[in-house]
Amino acid sequence: MENSTSVKSVAYPYGMVLAIYSILVLVLIYAFNVAQDNWIVGVINALVSIAIFVLAIKKFKQNNNGFLSLKEALKVGLAVAVISGLITAVYSFIHYSFVYPEYSEIMYDEAVLQMTEQGIPESQQSQALEMTKMFTSPWFFATMALVGSLFFGFIISLITGLILKRENPAHQ
Repeated sequence: MENSTSVKSVAYPYGMVLAIYSILVLVLIYAFNVAQDNWIVGVINALVSIAIFVLAIKKFKQNNNGFLSLKEALKVGLAVAVISGLITAVYSFIHYSFVYPEYSEIMYDEAVLQMTEQGIPESQQSQALEMTKMFTSPWFFATMALVGSLFFGFIISLITGLILKRENPAHQ
């Protein structure tokens, strides 16, 4: 007998919620000029993201007659992460290309200042600054949004799946 619920039916709504939350946070950080490395924002983001992944996996388990395998937990979590990550990546690219393009320049200027303060020779600075340009581009930020979502989603889904798993005896 097949599962009574599909991964898609859970992943789409929870992935959309996580994407909307992530975009909202990015917009609020920009609007209120909050430092992006603010640890309070980081902790809140992590907790909200964990809650969304856990709720999605619990919903799948509930819809699946209380049964959940580790494989199913990973499928649900990674599906949520893919949906959320893709949408957030697209918005991140737009955000850093059109809404806040000066962020890349700020990061670049900060890198130049740090290298100058550390007394790094100019020959090494030019090589490092080429890498810095790549790592501060809208494409890089978008890629990291997707990769970060998948990595975080995998870890949280793995832990949640190990905690919540309850194998269906009919499938053994």
